[in-house]
Amino acid sequence: MLNNLQQVTLQAFITALAELDAPLPPDLQKEINQVGAIFPTQPTVAIDELVKLAEHPFINQLYQQARVKIQSEYQTQERNRKRKLSQEINDNQNEEYKDLILDNRTKSPTPEAAGEIFQADNPQSKAKKFLVVELNIKRVSS
Repeated sequence: MLNNLQQVTLQAFITALAELDAPLPPDLQKEINQVGAIFPTQPTVAIDELVKLAEHPFINQLYQQARVKIQSEYQTQERNRKRKLSQEINDNQNEEYKDLILDNRTKSPTPEAAGEIFQADNPQSKAKKFLVVELNIKRVSS
């Protein structure tokens, strides 16, 4: 299970990938694919590699922006969580899919989902699809 800081790193990297407009440089795509291959079995090692990849000039600015935003949202969520109990998702159609891609406790991508995103031939497109589903689930649960 990923700790809070690791979850922020993962979410920020996926968000940055989704926001990229240009194709990934081949060297960066290869390294992201390699991280995807180890994510399901070694998520902590994979997160450490994502931190290194986030320093790549092609993705660094978007990663940093996403990280700041996600950390701010996370802090707000933590405060709200202390004030009220979380509500269950009522939409059964999203419930089934949610279990496949999100850790129910943290609402962050599971290691398997992260591995799928990063191993894809087009990780940017896969990240965009993931974020669309994640946003739909968040809307249903709010």
